[in-house]
Amino acid sequence: MSETLFFEQQDGTKIAYKILKSENAKIIVFDNRGMGESTVASYSDPITIDLMAQDTIALIKYIGIKRFSLFGTNMGARVAFTVALNLPSDLKLEKLVVSSCSPREDMTTPVHQKVNKYYEVSSNPFPDNIQGIKERLLKSEFDKDLAKYLLKHPDVLDKIAEIMFSKIHNRPFEMMRRQWEAIKACDLLPRLKEIKVPTFIIHAENEFSFTIKDAELLDQELPNSKLYHIPNMGHNIFVMEVETTTKAIFEFLNN
Repeated sequence: MSETLFFEQQDGTKIAYKILKSENAKIIVFDNRGMGESTVASYSDPITIDLMAQDTIALIKYIGIKRFSLFGTNMGARVAFTVALNLPSDLKLEKLVVSSCSPREDMTTPVHQKVNKYYEVSSNPFPDNIQGIKERLLKSEFDKDLAKYLLKHPDVLDKIAEIMFSKIHNRPFEMMRRQWEAIKACDLLPRLKEIKVPTFIIHAENEFSFTIKDAELLDQELPNSKLYHIPNMGHNIFVMEVETTTKAIFEFLNN
């Protein structure tokens, strides 16, 4: 297993670290530019997946680590793939772990069209209080598995609502919109076959953002991949299926 496991986070919640820190591994969690605790000099600064990959490589070099694995979910997965495609010869990427991702965005799906509408408005459309976020989570029309789970676990609902409130309102809406544009502009499909790194693809059966076809396409195009399918589970596997998913990840990393 690599001496270091890097996590591409979408915000400063550090969820992945909290889940996996009990394992005997050096885990480094960081926020991509414009997210969580990573700021930008100006909100007009460019935001692309390629630039976020360059940031990741620069951070790894600055820390002085030579061997590592990368974990990324959703946009972080795209950044991780882009790092793999542009890795300097003096660094060794040993393994990739990705979840909730596809090689390109399919803007014809109802979910993606709805997300796109969110970012077409002029101001933040998300609730401006924690109670409003709780209600939104429990009424989710896309992630019904999470809604059912949170209804049965009010303590988890409280924590997730706090995290979402902090994430949404500590990140300017314009930055969120430009990150979404960066995701839409990223098309990894033509180059996936160049990635020789062993890759663990995690896909939940009821994932609402990406279908099993997306996961199978990744598995088909990546030369050295393993597809891990989680039945009867939705988008938020690191909330609802922690132990099983964690065990599967470290079995892959330690193999």
